[in-house]
Amino acid sequence: MKKKLTLVIDETVIERAKRHARSMDTTVSDMVESYLIEQTNQQDWEPPAGSVISRLLGSAPNVSLHNNVDDIREIEIRKKHA
Repeated sequence: MKKKLTLVIDETVIERAKRHARSMDTTVSDMVESYLIEQTNQQDWEPPAGSVISRLLGSAPNVSLHNNVDDIREIEIRKKHA
């Protein structure tokens, strides 16, 4: 669902953005949306400081499922061939 967003931007920037959008056969709204999607899809996201999530971060051991599967497989193979 699309929703309206009001931004306050310098008039000259708006005009340049409109010209650029026309030259790219798109809209300023689509350009802004693409930019925001790119910026908010970062892998390095961190929870807000002081939030419950930030306080819990690091409290559980960092366990890799892939390594556990490999370890279990190795143990089972050793049992079988012992």
